[in-house]
Amino acid sequence: MPPKKEIDLKNLDLTHIYTPEEIEHINDHLKTRINFENGRLLPIPQSPIANEAVVHEISRQLGNWNVETGQNGIVTTSQGGYNFSIRGQRKIRAPHIAFIPENIYNSLSKTQLLTFLGRPFTPIFVTEVVNISKEAILNEVDIRFKNDYFATGTSVKLGWLIDPRNHMIWTYEKDDDENVTRQKRKWEDLDGGNILPGFTLDIKLVENIISRKYDEDELLIEEVKENEDKESEQQTSEKDLDNTTAKEIVHEIKLQRKVDYSNNIIRFHGITNFGPVVDYADGGSLRNYLKKNFTKLIWG
Repeated sequence: MPPKKEIDLKNLDLTHIYTPEEIEHINDHLKTRINFENGRLLPIPQSPIANEAVVHEISRQLGNWNVETGQNGIVTTSQGGYNFSIRGQRKIRAPHIAFIPENIYNSLSKTQLLTFLGRPFTPIFVTEVVNISKEAILNEVDIRFKNDYFATGTSVKLGWLIDPRNHMIWTYEKDDDENVTRQKRKWEDLDGGNILPGFTLDIKLVENIISRKYDEDELLIEEVKENEDKESEQQTSEKDLDNTTAKEIVHEIKLQRKVDYSNNIIRFHGITNFGPVVDYADGGSLRNYLKKNFTKLIWG
């Protein structure tokens, strides 16, 4: 049913509260991907092609498992929207990758299959592929996982947050008591556990998509220099970073990423004109700490 009032699709008001019928009309006619929350439109930014290639690879592996093990479920990617409307809040979300088992899919009505107006339903597994270059981005995605995907009342039991560029993985799991836990994992194959029995994500195939697209060192150096240029606009008296300095910083970043899965590692937060920004070590450097306290240490 078309909305009572004509909607100008070329000049959508992102502050307006739309009715479910209006949202359905917008979704049918608009070519831009959009999420919906309580009647508000939430535009989805475009992803770099390498990220989409990673999404395709993960969905390919998941799809093969779905067929080979006779799951007969449905694997969706970024175009597959789900109605995460719970606790009186109407939210339409399209995870980068999702899996819905056969029994749930077969139980859906025609309205649920063809529109977002039917009774809400959600997948049991979701994955987001995101470049976590800043702590703020991680916090934003973390809120999406916990408040939307894993909210009380949804069917989602397992979630993966994968950053192929920085070789970082976080897993989310919900137990029978609706408790959600997040765990940072090593950059290695991922097991689907009881939610995706028999499925293992081959992380090497994911990594190959990114690694053959660019030289990691060159890209990191460009990011360091770009950030330094932005800082220089505000602090013109600072010395520019040369290639040697940039390479040294990149080397430190790569070393830090290899052990970033541990909570005991000093975190890297970014680059300024003054150099890398890391957690403050109140005990001083490791060299000085050992020099002062070596005889006091207890070796187990």
